[in-house]
Amino acid sequence: MPKVSKPLTDSQVKQAKPLDKAYKLTDGAGLYLYVSTTGVKSWRIDYAKPVTKKRATLTIGTYPEVSLAQARTFRAEVKANLAIGVDPADKRKADEREALLQSNNTFAAIGAEYMSRKTHIAPSTTTNNNRQLKRLNKYIGDIPITDIKPMDVLEACRSAEAQGYLETAVKMRTMAGQVFRYGVQTGRCERDITQDLLGALKTPVVEHHATILDTTELGRLLNDIDDYQGSFEVRTALKLIPMLFVRAGELRYALWTDFDLDTGTWTFTPRKTQRRTGLSLIVPLPTQAIELIRELSLHARSKYLFPAIHTTVQPMSENTMNQALKRLGYSGSKQTVHGFRATARTLIVEKLGFDESLVEQQLAHRVRDMHGRAYNRTVFLDERRIMMQAWADYLDNLKATTEDS
Repeated sequence: MPKVSKPLTDSQVKQAKPLDKAYKLTDGAGLYLYVSTTGVKSWRIDYAKPVTKKRATLTIGTYPEVSLAQARTFRAEVKANLAIGVDPADKRKADEREALLQSNNTFAAIGAEYMSRKTHIAPSTTTNNNRQLKRLNKYIGDIPITDIKPMDVLEACRSAEAQGYLETAVKMRTMAGQVFRYGVQTGRCERDITQDLLGALKTPVVEHHATILDTTELGRLLNDIDDYQGSFEVRTALKLIPMLFVRAGELRYALWTDFDLDTGTWTFTPRKTQRRTGLSLIVPLPTQAIELIRELSLHARSKYLFPAIHTTVQPMSENTMNQALKRLGYSGSKQTVHGFRATARTLIVEKLGFDESLVEQQLAHRVRDMHGRAYNRTVFLDERRIMMQAWADYLDNLKATTEDS
């Protein structure tokens, strides 16, 4: 008959001391406490593999982290698995793989992975996306993406909606959708469940950027900008933005290496459409702009034309120019920096008579030809050069006329 081991007691396990040689304290049915010479106590179980019947040993865990009762429970599970032909070592590996998969399959983990691959987007977009992910992670970040229901995402979005942040709620749903679609593409989930939420959130009211279209009032504003008592860099930026009517972020991130003042061109890829098309935009520089930029180059202290006040490694902050307009007496309800784009679009067509599609192309909007194809933004350069010079001259004339009145 096989030798029957007397079961261990808690006090035996607790009082087991290290000796000159490692030893075992047997509990029976293959389970024993292994005591090393350093005093580390670990639970182990010997068993025969289901197919080969070879002897194998599985370490359960260390004492006191794993108690005697817990070790016996694990032994019972091992015996149950062996009874149905499952090797406990193989099962442990499968369980560990599943746990690892689940830990890497949470919404937060997939969202972080998705953002790590979005290296071609603008820093401000990255910051905004991470902000939305952080909000979403408070509600669904720890949940495996396959377990998330549409109502879970909706609850997260409505937390922002309840605070009156309707735009934020929509952005959160959009961000969640991007993560789910990435999950589909990488085989972590089957579909974008946010499609079920279309129409479930309140629609934010679109507020158009304040724009001055009255030519007399615009002339006064341009003269006020010339008299701005803030920093030289901010004043120069304020002078250039109505003249070139690019997006504020594009001017803030403008690099010296993108300018060729000899040919009078500024070439860059518009940040807002970079992901979609990658098309470069050439901004023909009127002589007034070239003069301003040459003067600015004498004070260059960064790779950016308009670096931040306290550092040279970052561009001017997003609100700097709008705050300068406020100090000049033009609040956000009267004129914004972005509003200069609408000013130029309207007056160049109405007052100067240039073709609307030419202005749209200079605004870096998608303009299509008669065959429905988007124009390359490098074409019609001569026509746009004439238009940009005429616009700069027109602004100068507005200033002179208003100054005299």
